[in-house]
Amino acid sequence: MRKKLIIALVVGSVVIALGFFLYFIIENEIDKRSGKTEIFVPEDIDISVIGSDLEFADTIPEYEMLFTGLLNEEITRSFYDILFQNQDKVITFSAKGIRTDEEIVEEEFTGINLKYLIEDTNITAEAENVIIYATDLFAAKFSIEEFLGDEVYLVWKKNGDYLVPSGDGILKIVFNNGPTNKWVKNPVLFDFIGPFSDQVSEWDNITSRDVDFISEQSFFTLSLGYLPEIDTEEWTLEITGLIEDPLELNYEQILAMPQESIFATLETISNPPGGSSIGNAVWTGIPFERILDLVEVDSGVIKVAFFCEDGYSTSITIDEAMEEGVILAYKMNGKTLSAEHGFPVRMVVPEKYGMKWPKWINRIEFVDYDYRGYWEQRGWSDYAGRDRPEERYD
Repeated sequence: MRKKLIIALVVGSVVIALGFFLYFIIENEIDKRSGKTEIFVPEDIDISVIGSDLEFADTIPEYEMLFTGLLNEEITRSFYDILFQNQDKVITFSAKGIRTDEEIVEEEFTGINLKYLIEDTNITAEAENVIIYATDLFAAKFSIEEFLGDEVYLVWKKNGDYLVPSGDGILKIVFNNGPTNKWVKNPVLFDFIGPFSDQVSEWDNITSRDVDFISEQSFFTLSLGYLPEIDTEEWTLEITGLIEDPLELNYEQILAMPQESIFATLETISNPPGGSSIGNAVWTGIPFERILDLVEVDSGVIKVAFFCEDGYSTSITIDEAMEEGVILAYKMNGKTLSAEHGFPVRMVVPEKYGMKWPKWINRIEFVDYDYRGYWEQRGWSDYAGRDRPEERYD
């Protein structure tokens, strides 16, 4: 009897320990995949007990804003530092906003004019616009003149009270006398860019769980096992094949071309239902239609083939290449592509599996035959559309 009791106690202890262990692992994995950040959890901030602006800022010490792009140097500033250094510039003002239905809204806010956030930073002459990204992936474009003018503010109080995190966010961009779709909640990324054409399609339902601008996003990557190290001083993109005007573009020429940003889902073709090899992001680059216009494609072309630094290749049809949202991307979530994600350029082909999103591209060729790339030659679907998951194999 005593022996059975000891065995039962031991087994029970093991089961309890295993339960706690599994709970910890599962919770940790959920946090890791969701891009969880405690800064933006509304219930963690009790605005009713905050007595001053600095005390408010002290409740979110990790709230940082990144200023990047066409600046002499990239800077990261916490909200606490911004407020501490600019207390004499805080004002309370009345702001009007124009809704999409043309209704006028008017509120009283407390905040700082945006131009003071970077008054010690040199903006290059090439900068024409600023894209402000929020934690929920909402983005708004401001001209340099608007950004440095007197009508755009970073605010944290409305009508005398601190913003309600579940409503207006913790911090908010307010554009006085401007459209309310430029009133950005929880801004975290300010990207100074040149000419810009924004065309964001509603293909995907993006939530704040999908990306964390404060700490680097956990986003799956797959490759043939070789990570190229590319020096853009030496790298060029060759565009050739059945076209009137072959091109060889360097990195600076690519960055200077009109750009577009889209929301799109990247998923590997072998991802099982509910698998983790999937993620959403904002991708920025050159609309592929722009490249088609530059090179004047011959009428006999049926496919566009992509060749990459690591030896990978794939192709899409010329009709697919002309579709809205297909871009040659050089940024992901407002940041220059990392080496793992295809720096300096990769393709983004919405609604296609990742095998059609080649990375580290160094040559694009327009062909009049059915080119089959690395995975297509190994039996995977040449169509590779996420709308046909049951047809992943040919």
